[in-house]
Amino acid sequence: MLEFSIVTISLAFMFAGAFTVGALLNKALQVSNVTRSAAVLMVTAVTNPKADLNLVLPQNQRILIREANGLGMALNAQYDPNPAGNGAIFLSKIILVGANECAAGITPIPSGVPPWDSASCPNYNSYVFAYYVAIGNNTRWSSTFGTPPAAIIQGDGTISAAKIAGLGGDTSAQISAGSMASIMTLTQSQYALISETYADVSNISVFSIFKPPVIYYRTVT
Repeated sequence: MLEFSIVTISLAFMFAGAFTVGALLNKALQVSNVTRSAAVLMVTAVTNPKADLNLVLPQNQRILIREANGLGMALNAQYDPNPAGNGAIFLSKIILVGANECAAGITPIPSGVPPWDSASCPNYNSYVFAYYVAIGNNTRWSSTFGTPPAAIIQGDGTISAAKIAGLGGDTSAQISAGSMASIMTLTQSQYALISETYADVSNISVFSIFKPPVIYYRTVT
């Protein structure tokens, strides 16, 4: 009986650890699927205006929250995103500003340009947000690229050409060049569509010592 008790204690921790790791892998797969689905929806919303898919609207965000069922991101049975929930999704379009963006956003065009430079176009050759949507608990988490000011984000998640170019010296749409350097390097006027998902899955832990970390997944298109 003594030997059985000693072995049972060890096995209990092993079984708990195995259960936690297995459940964590299952949740990680779900988070990756949600992130990919978010990227697909964002591509449609950004590149196809005829689709009329505004991901700022809760009724469209429910598509992703429904797929994230079980991750604690739903506020109610209708799958509205929970601003205090256990996860968050961030959708971003990041562009390296070039001559095209400067010509579209700096009006009237200053004398002596082109060529453009940072004096005539404050965001020239800088990475900036051109689209941003946050879904879920964006108080606890934020995009790894930062958060543009709410005042410059329009009703459909886009950011105006003037803000992208930095008209009037407003560079609030800029992101850190270092945050992109570890992922990819864009050429001027090229952009990337990036979806990110955070999920706190600590509720699957059997014992506190097996507490899993927050899952983070990112898709770049």
